[in-house]
Amino acid sequence: MDTKAQILAIARDLFARQGYRGTSIADIARALGTTPAALYYHYRSKADVLDAILAEPLAAYAELAERARSGKLGAEELLGAFIDFTAETRQLMPVVSSDPAVRALLDERLPHTPAEMAEAIIAALARGSAEPERLIEARAAYAAAKEGTVAALDLGDGTLSPEHRKVILATALRALG
Repeated sequence: MDTKAQILAIARDLFARQGYRGTSIADIARALGTTPAALYYHYRSKADVLDAILAEPLAAYAELAERARSGKLGAEELLGAFIDFTAETRQLMPVVSSDPAVRALLDERLPHTPAEMAEAIIAALARGSAEPERLIEARAAYAAAKEGTVAALDLGDGTLSPEHRKVILATALRALG
């Protein structure tokens, strides 16, 4: 593993355990076995480290939201893609969801906030309907996919088995009615 990849792996772990705000460049450098000055050679700031960690997952989420907005995905394909996305980014969820500094950073750097991207997926699941019943079903399906995946990962030691994915997808689809 190259140095940049090591830095990102260490930072991802520290951010998940200590929070973004609770982790310093010195913490990352210490865990890497180097100095902060050496780390600054690769990344100018802690925010740049966070950007590098989140770049790929956020691009994938934005792409999923865009595909949802386009109406090109059916409910099963959309929920399946969302389950896979959630499983792949599980370690980053605590960093993004629990740290206001990270959420603010994302909101200012992204064309659409994570909340707006989630709303695009929910709107697609509701099939563009504004009826309260459809919106409730769509939110329930979204929640079943997200929380079901998190529960399955916790039960499966961080891995999502094909059997658990199938159960989560069926449950989310049932929520759509």
